[in-house]
Amino acid sequence: MSTQTRSSSESWKGVPLADRDPAHIEDALAGQDEEVVATALKVHAYIRSEHIGVSKLAHRAGIQSSIISQFFNGSYPGDCAAIAERFEKFFWRLAQRDLYGGIRKFVETRLALYLWSVFEKTRVIRRIQIIQSPEQLGKTRAAREYAARNNSGRTVMVSLSGGTRSGCGDFIWDLADTLGLPYTIKMREKRARIKHSLEGCDLLIIDEAHLIWAWHDKAVRDFFDYLRTDIHANGARGVVLIATNSDMLGAVNSFRKSCGYNTGQLLGRMRNETVELDPAGDIVEEDVQALVERYYKPDESSVRKLHEIAQRENLGHFGLVEDILNEAWTRAKAAKKPLSDKAVLDTAAEILAGMKNRRELYK
Repeated sequence: MSTQTRSSSESWKGVPLADRDPAHIEDALAGQDEEVVATALKVHAYIRSEHIGVSKLAHRAGIQSSIISQFFNGSYPGDCAAIAERFEKFFWRLAQRDLYGGIRKFVETRLALYLWSVFEKTRVIRRIQIIQSPEQLGKTRAAREYAARNNSGRTVMVSLSGGTRSGCGDFIWDLADTLGLPYTIKMREKRARIKHSLEGCDLLIIDEAHLIWAWHDKAVRDFFDYLRTDIHANGARGVVLIATNSDMLGAVNSFRKSCGYNTGQLLGRMRNETVELDPAGDIVEEDVQALVERYYKPDESSVRKLHEIAQRENLGHFGLVEDILNEAWTRAKAAKKPLSDKAVLDTAAEILAGMKNRRELYK
């Protein structure tokens, strides 16, 4: 290839990877082994199908974004075959997830639709709404799906991190990353750019809100101040706090008493009515049936039995039903057999027996 032709063919440099043509990938990796080029084309097809960029690809594959950019620009100074091998390991992990991860298609359960109505109301009234429940009722999954369907910037979702070393600073970093802001900019600049980026947002969902109680007191105070001034911003947008196994309003009141934090302005922006979800009342048989029907067509008696499991106090939830279905489905797939009621109920009995034994062991 002549220098002039090569130069004109590199007009794709600077173009987002997902927007390039396969021919651009082949051109960038001209001279590399066929296996390297084939892997690169596979990666290119993957990011197009997933609608992601280099940053998210780097996070998923565990490869630095700078290395990925150099690799696809044909300027990586190291061994391209080694990078291709790392991508192949990533695809192998995806294949294992397909085998063992169950069927991930989202099901519009009644509970999910109810949560979506809460999100919509919060978007309109622009208050701070708390949603809390025991674990694995599908709060996070419903919120992620809602955010994905409102991904024009109107809805932003971010999760808090736990641990005593975490805090408001980590939350700001995570929020900046969610908004696609550069990792390298300073904290003051991050806060300013977050404000600008949230101008088109009218709902921000904060998951794992209960984890703030593992932070130092100062970090909790900083978070509440930031939530009130920069995130809710006096009604600029609605905010939803999703918590698990936590009485958030009670904890806020206890924090006020123990630390002398003035909660008046914060509580004045919150809805007094906390949305409480309960397995006994909020997991209905129709939802269980919808989850099961992702895998196979069940008998009514099997649905009833799984529904009873999902509603059991201190035991049942959607997550347990998902575990049962995933395990039964994986076993059937490995044995190359269709999934059946017997296989599912046998798996349920095995899992429940194991849980009972563990409870007895740790009494």
